[in-house]
Amino acid sequence: MKTICSLLLTGLFAISLHAQDAYHQALLAFLQNDYGVEPSSYVLYDNEAAINDDLFIYGATRLTTTAVSGQTYSTVLTYENPSAQSAPWGAGTGIRNQTAIGAKDIVLISFWGRRLSASSELNLFAENATTFEKEVYFTLELESEWKRYFIAYESADAYAANAFSMGFHLGSIAQEFEIAGFTVLNFGTQYPLTDLPSDIGAGTYGGHEEDAPWRALAASRIESIRKADLTVTVLGDDGQPLEGAEVEVEMQEHAFGFGSAFVGCRFPGNRCYDATYVEKITNLDGKGHGFNVGVTENALKWDAWEEEWIGSPTETISAVRWLSDRGIDIRGHAMVWPGWQYLPEDLSDRRGELDHLRERITDRINRMLMDPSLSSMVTEWDVLNEIAVNRDLENAFRADPDYSTGREVYKEIFDQMESVSPNTLNYINDYVTLSGGGSGQAVINRYKQYIEEIIDSGAKVDGIGFQCHIGLQPTSILRVQEILDEFYQRYNKRMKITEYDIDGKVDDATEAKYLADFLTMVFSHPGVDAFIMWGFWDNNHWKSNAPMFASDWSLKPSGQAFIDKVFKEWWTEEIQQSGADGKAVFRPFKGIHKITVRKDGQEVVQEVELNGDDNIEISLMTSSQQDLEQPMFQLSPNPMRDQLLIEFAAHLPAAQLDIYSMDGRLQQAFRNIQTGESLSLPLPAGMYVARLQAGVHHFVQKLVIEK
Repeated sequence: MKTICSLLLTGLFAISLHAQDAYHQALLAFLQNDYGVEPSSYVLYDNEAAINDDLFIYGATRLTTTAVSGQTYSTVLTYENPSAQSAPWGAGTGIRNQTAIGAKDIVLISFWGRRLSASSELNLFAENATTFEKEVYFTLELESEWKRYFIAYESADAYAANAFSMGFHLGSIAQEFEIAGFTVLNFGTQYPLTDLPSDIGAGTYGGHEEDAPWRALAASRIESIRKADLTVTVLGDDGQPLEGAEVEVEMQEHAFGFGSAFVGCRFPGNRCYDATYVEKITNLDGKGHGFNVGVTENALKWDAWEEEWIGSPTETISAVRWLSDRGIDIRGHAMVWPGWQYLPEDLSDRRGELDHLRERITDRINRMLMDPSLSSMVTEWDVLNEIAVNRDLENAFRADPDYSTGREVYKEIFDQMESVSPNTLNYINDYVTLSGGGSGQAVINRYKQYIEEIIDSGAKVDGIGFQCHIGLQPTSILRVQEILDEFYQRYNKRMKITEYDIDGKVDDATEAKYLADFLTMVFSHPGVDAFIMWGFWDNNHWKSNAPMFASDWSLKPSGQAFIDKVFKEWWTEEIQQSGADGKAVFRPFKGIHKITVRKDGQEVVQEVELNGDDNIEISLMTSSQQDLEQPMFQLSPNPMRDQLLIEFAAHLPAAQLDIYSMDGRLQQAFRNIQTGESLSLPLPAGMYVARLQAGVHHFVQKLVIEK
């Protein structure tokens, strides 16, 4: 290894030796001796004084500089933010780059820090100084004792001198802390990222350890809340228990929602139809297992719907129908996104005309909820999206003399939703808690306040959506649990992960591991009903980094992690023999299962929807007694239009048929049905669940009604 003297006489450092201070000399020696790496250039300066002189502060930030001795650094900077701001970036400090940074250059940020206040919350940023596009952004909590931090990353883009900013957003909380020796080094492309020290990296998210205690607890919760006991009793010709029958349980679909955002133009008959895209939706693993829930990515957003960004309303409805016909439950996103940039232009242009705003909101809700097609297929809506940071509508309605905050308009919106469509599930959706490591506490507190105001107003709020656009520093799994626990206990509402993806700069292995861990945590949580990713293919993803498939349709490591969890580890395929009592006992994952009973060449197949512990009886008749031309149960046609034919084995008694909506509400009931009878179902087009029962035997099947 080179000595510190030889290091200082090489390349750049021979040129700048006259300015380089002892702190930077010691830092370079440490990196060379301990890691065998030498930087190509300084991004800032090669001495503390020049860096400190060039720092800027803004907002309420106060900065005090103190000279110290006996340390490798010579100056300590004391920062104070006296009060929380409305956003983390409401106060802060930073500095511009002095030398250019190339695309794919390896950059190392280093500094010492400690907190003086009881807590600290620094949002470290490295970003384009003009567009504010982030290379690095994550929350850092300093310790009470001095600690040196290294943050290494690969630059996604190239930046000229003075075109890039680095520093801290401080506005999340009132805080006081000290920083020393802040500097930034550029290693070019001569080393892989893994060669550099990095105390904070994608792979070190909270809870990443294989022996982390949360894993066993999550597994226990999954066993308890995502499974149920299923007892199948096999009966013989005489109605007595039949021993030695083979009973097979094959899972068809999870009760828990696993889904994605979908792009409407990709579906059959639409302008950018892609056969592979639609095939993958129902066959992710090559075995016919696919998504069971979904959301239109942009097509149902207000501005997009009216201006036909993604395609015509007819194309969108066609795509939604294709999904619904295949049993995929669809969410509407989003009814009202209250920032002017996300609303039709006339609302912004006439923002002072409250009557016009109300009329347009009323028309929007009526149009979407009363559409004859969408109303039967879209079972829930993100009624409000990102209200914690998009406050234009709130600010406009503050002018209403009957309002005090302007947010009273949110109750009006929810009340109209309930009035027009009382069975539609109404969600509030936002990103501020879990995305990118979580927003500052001030923003999160504001979000909680707004949710509480809406619930306390008596509005019908059924659930809360968490977007989960995970950043370069993935949100701690422990933090995920903490937030889900808090929201579940605080609001007692159902919850869904609505827009999951992860920063493309996270390496493939970490991305896959984090997805598996994130899925495990949300699947194990009693308040969560669904996990929905924000697109599944790189070519139709806003960041070109979808969790499932690369642009050439090759399965990504994170896609394999999804399949391994959802369709392998959490999937039931089991065979048992019935005992002397005729029983075979299973504990499957909740959902729809095909049960097949076989003995002596005879076979009976029955489908069951398992949402809790259940006991079913299946009669296995001999060929002499079984009407071989008559199935045990059959509903046809499916999809149906006018009449539904009911057929079941002739030896069974009169049956009863119950039709449920997909959210479990009874829609129609029929009694004393004879086999071969046709029934009229005067219900709106859409997806339903039919439950047919004859004596102790019952049959559950999804039913599609077309008009």
